[in-house]
Amino acid sequence: MTAGPGGRHDVERDIPEILQEVRVAQTGGQLFFAFLFSVAFAPGFDDLDGQQRLLYACDLFVVATASTLLVAPVAIHRWNFGRGLRPQLLVASHWLACAGLVFLAVGLVLGLWLISSVVFPGAPAWIAIVSAVILVLAWLVLPMSIMRSTARR
Repeated sequence: MTAGPGGRHDVERDIPEILQEVRVAQTGGQLFFAFLFSVAFAPGFDDLDGQQRLLYACDLFVVATASTLLVAPVAIHRWNFGRGLRPQLLVASHWLACAGLVFLAVGLVLGLWLISSVVFPGAPAWIAIVSAVILVLAWLVLPMSIMRSTARR
């Protein structure tokens, strides 16, 4: 969110920005969700063991939740269009987008874990751990460090 004069946010500018950010994350999440839907009907799905099926079910749930959270700001905006609630919409959209990104990150890690358990039986956890570390660094640590460095100025 962009700070305007006096440290306040420019709601008129921030709404389109957050909706555009959500569109980008939403597209990736929806493509991943579509992939997960198709996996259950693909040849070889029956070959997954119990742990892999549980991992798949968890991943499907997490990515569905991510998609729901990332679409929610659009629904909130549509239902409240023209009611003068832009500041409230901005705050709600911010938190929904953040939560959606967390669920999307978890879904990506679970998906990598599932795929690597099929491709590299016996050692898939390290791939998921490395991807989780990269996601935490890129999606949490880096943004927080930028926020802290600009707050000190």
